[in-house]
Amino acid sequence: MRRCAFLIVLALAGCAARPEPVPPVPPLAGHGSRAPGINAIEGAAEAFRHPERLQGRPADAAVAVSRLEWAALAVPADETFDTFSTVTGPALTAARWEVRRALGIATDAPGSVVMAGMEGAAAALARGDSAGAAAALPPPVFAPDTLARLANLPRLPQANLATLRAQRDIEFGRAEDWDFP
Repeated sequence: MRRCAFLIVLALAGCAARPEPVPPVPPLAGHGSRAPGINAIEGAAEAFRHPERLQGRPADAAVAVSRLEWAALAVPADETFDTFSTVTGPALTAARWEVRRALGIATDAPGSVVMAGMEGAAAALARGDSAGAAAALPPPVFAPDTLARLANLPRLPQANLATLRAQRDIEFGRAEDWDFP
């Protein structure tokens, strides 16, 4: 009986450890002139490198968060990113948690829910619909002031470094593979 209980606990632990499936790049996150995944990573890097440019622009900040959420799911799980450094995926995951804490987003929320909320809020703000933007960010996943926090995005060093690392990996490949004489 004890062995059976142990196996059940072990099986449940294995289920809990399974990574979240990687959704397609959200429409606003993937918008740009290159492939959607590259647009998402490069757009996130630009946004988190210069958060002062997003002050008073919560729609753009919401798109940046959506981009980071997608990259944090995709880079560690998708074979498309096999040329990325082995530290890039964990760095993006850490950045994801940093951003969620700063914006009052539940740390245990599925990435797809966070992306949908951010994309919905950004689209509503682009239409001038503040009420719709607030409705796109419902509790308990989002804090009541998440929209206000998006309008005043602070400097987030982990998000900056992780997204810059991912952008560098796109351009130059895995740093571990660089051969210096």
